[in-house]
Amino acid sequence: MKQMRYPIDLPFDMGTDAASTTPQVRARVLRFLGAGMLNTGFGYGVYAAAVWMGAVPQIALIAQFGLAVLWNYTTHARLVFGVQGTARLPRYVLVHVALCALNAALLTVLLTGGLNPYLGQALALPLIVVASYVGVSAALGVPLRAGLSDG
Repeated sequence: MKQMRYPIDLPFDMGTDAASTTPQVRARVLRFLGAGMLNTGFGYGVYAAAVWMGAVPQIALIAQFGLAVLWNYTTHARLVFGVQGTARLPRYVLVHVALCALNAALLTVLLTGGLNPYLGQALALPLIVVASYVGVSAALGVPLRAGLSDG
C-alpha cells in the first residue's frame, strides 16, 4: 500500500529517488513559470492592445494565442524542457488550440457573470497556467513524473 505523505498528488514521484528527481523537477517548474511570465506578459499585452483597439474580447484572445504560439514553443521547448527542433510543434499547436478553447469558454463564463474583459482574462489565467503545464509537457513528450534527464 502506498503511503500518502502529502495532501495533494504531486506532479512527480516522491519515491526512493526523490532526492535526485525533486530538484530537477522543481527547477523545470520554476523555468516553466519564468517562461510563462514572459509568455503571459507578451500574450496579455497583445490581448489588451487588441481590446483597446476595439476588438471583441474573444477575437482578441484568438489573436493573442495565434501570435504567441511560435514564441511560446521556443521558450517552452528549449528553455524549460530541453527539447530541440520543431518535430513536436504540431502537437504543441494542437495543445494550444485546446487551451485557447478552454480559455475562451472560461472567459465567456466570466464575462457573462458581469466581469470586464481585462479582469475576466486575468482571473482565467491561473487555471490556464496549470492546464498549460500539463498539456505542454505532454505535447513535448516529457512525462510529468519524470526528472529532466528523462525528458
